Amino acid sequence: MIFKNKIRLAAAFRTVLILSGLAGAYKLYGRFEELGAESEYLFNIQAKAGDLLALPPSAKPAGSAENFRARYSALGRAIGARDSVSQVNTGALREIRAQYYGMTGAAEDFSPASQGRAAAGGAAIGERSSRICLLALGAARRGLEARNLLLEQTALAYLSLFLLLLLAEGVQHYLVNAPFLAGFDGLKSRLARITAPFRPGSGSLGETEELTASAEVLEKTLEASMLARLKLAKETTVRLGKMKAQTRTLELTRRKVMALVEDLDEARTELQREKKALKETGVKLARSNKELEQFAYVASHDLKEPLRIVSSFSGLLSKRYATGLDKDARDFIHYIDEGANRATELVNALFNYSKVTYSSKEFAQVDCVTALKKAMFNMKMTLDERKALVSFGDLPSVRGDEFQLIQLFQNLLSNALKFNTSAAPEIRVSALKNAGEWVLKFSDNGIGIPPEHFERIFLIFQRLHTVDKYPGAGIGLALCKKIAENHGGRIWVESKTGEGSAFFIAFPAAVPAPEPARV
Repeated sequence: MIFKNKIRLAAAFRTVLILSGLAGAYKLYGRFEELGAESEYLFNIQAKAGDLLALPPSAKPAGSAENFRARYSALGRAIGARDSVSQVNTGALREIRAQYYGMTGAAEDFSPASQGRAAAGGAAIGERSSRICLLALGAARRGLEARNLLLEQTALAYLSLFLLLLLAEGVQHYLVNAPFLAGFDGLKSRLARITAPFRPGSGSLGETEELTASAEVLEKTLEASMLARLKLAKETTVRLGKMKAQTRTLELTRRKVMALVEDLDEARTELQREKKALKETGVKLARSNKELEQFAYVASHDLKEPLRIVSSFSGLLSKRYATGLDKDARDFIHYIDEGANRATELVNALFNYSKVTYSSKEFAQVDCVTALKKAMFNMKMTLDERKALVSFGDLPSVRGDEFQLIQLFQNLLSNALKFNTSAAPEIRVSALKNAGEWVLKFSDNGIGIPPEHFERIFLIFQRLHTVDKYPGAGIGLALCKKIAENHGGRIWVESKTGEGSAFFIAFPAAVPAPEPARV
């Protein structure tokens, strides 16, 4: 076998060893990842069982039942996160699940009425939780031992692979390189013997010495060339691998780009269809708004006339026949008056709500201080009668409809006065900048709102109190919500019963943000 084929065979053998090592490394990495995930899964079970074990079995604080169910459910989710584990931990997982399912009877001792658990059930839960902790820790320890064993086996395997590579290098050196160099040395000696008769004296160099020097230079050049060729072959192999990987990556990228282009074409076509449908919807919505405005006009004018007639004639009956009617008849007439007045109030409120909903007035920059002062001027008599104190500081300017903003502020002030039993109501208005929006805060010292009604109070015609106790149409806060939404904002409330309420209105900040107005 010639020298070149020997070199190729040795390189192929080393390549097979390296590829085998890489394949083994990939497989071992997957096994390490699997054992690591299993350990994390077991430690999570131990942590959730520890949380359940930390729950005092005899304490019955408010909410302990919910706390127990939450921890019990969390332990169940942690156990059910995996369907299987390694063979060494299969029995432990089966025992953990058996212990968890064994808690079911004791877990039923928790009830919202008692807000606790029975002593026997608590002891059983604690014992099983402790058992789950021990089982999970033991399984995790076995997993760690398996990882350590796998690490030792990996070290031995790669040591063997390293020794095989060294052996391959030694075999190549003694069986391939050494004979080649020995033959080359023989060739050089033979050349020296052939040229010996032509050597000049030692005093000067002759052709033989020059030939010998040239042969030595040639020998070194050939040797260096051979080593460089081996090195270049290795580098070429690596580069070819990189080029193939880059070629595959480029092909995949090209396919993705083509798919994206096709998706963009489809999205553009779909967008055009949606724009056309949106335009048609806008036309229909404008026509619907016009019809609703006409309906609001009819509700505010045509419906108020029959109500006025009912109220007028009931008043005439009360005046002309007051002496001729008994008490029941007078009560009936009073109920008719109240119903007519209530119906008129609802019709007016519905008209105001629809007018705000379908207003198309162009927005402009509005100073919130000016709008608030106008709202306070409209309510001056009410504020003076209730001896209310309204305080405010720096408020911003926002884009909107000044009339709607005055109506919004006036409704919030009126709401703060209506639901306030204090001898001197206090209302504070402030503003802050938060994430590209202005947030106005209206806080008071009123009766407050239960948390379960925070969403309900903003619905139209929704009341928390009777009309006799707190009069009104039940539309004020719904109107506030609609005005805030018309301005691209939102409204919410924070309150505690008996500690007052705070209403927050967020408006989009202008770009660039305007300076807050000074009082």
